[in-house]
Amino acid sequence: MPPDDVTNAVDEYCNRLWKALHKLPGSERDEIVREVRGHILERLDAGPKVTEQVLTEILRAVGDPKELASEYKGYAVLRQATHSRSPWVLLRAMLRWAATSVVGVMAFLATVIGYGCGTVFFLSAFLKPMFPSRIGLWLAPQHTLCFGYWNGQLSGTVLYGISVRPPAFVLGTLGPTDGPVRELLGAWLSPVGVLCGVLCFLGTSLVARSLIKRFSQNEKWAASFSYAKSSASPSLQSLR
Repeated sequence: MPPDDVTNAVDEYCNRLWKALHKLPGSERDEIVREVRGHILERLDAGPKVTEQVLTEILRAVGDPKELASEYKGYAVLRQATHSRSPWVLLRAMLRWAATSVVGVMAFLATVIGYGCGTVFFLSAFLKPMFPSRIGLWLAPQHTLCFGYWNGQLSGTVLYGISVRPPAFVLGTLGPTDGPVRELLGAWLSPVGVLCGVLCFLGTSLVARSLIKRFSQNEKWAASFSYAKSSASPSLQSLR
């Protein structure tokens, strides 16, 4: 196979990979493409003769550019999440994990619940001065305790927020009840809500980062991101 044709085929593959990596910073994209090109050329140089079939097999072994780019972008999200306290970044990483395993789904749901509880605490603290008779820590019949919003009715009472009615716990409502409702915190709800919200966000972020670090090396994530340790993708490892 003429050297120019080989070079053109490799360049075309690398261009497709570069375009598929569009969400990554330019310098990182260039580095990845340079790395992949180097592995392809290394494999080509290792053979006695480069034919069209040999080149096709090598490129097939490296993998489809879009799939390879997805692996690299996935690792970028994972790497960012392990060093980030941003709930959005951590949720993105958890969502990607959830797409690979049942454990990931459970971890994602736990993270959503943690951040959801923190959001309820913050909203309640912010809205308490505006709606003092509707926002609070409510004690209702059937041992129902709710941090959030009361609909103002004694018959068909509905509480929305972080609701507990042993043994049930929900982020939402446990349904209507009948009987007296008592608010427990009064003006203290705002500072308590802010404190609990901060603790929820910080605690959820710490747990999420710990889980990502712990499980990112297991099962499918290890297969997808093992090149992080060796500076090469798993597809490229098969070429060595």
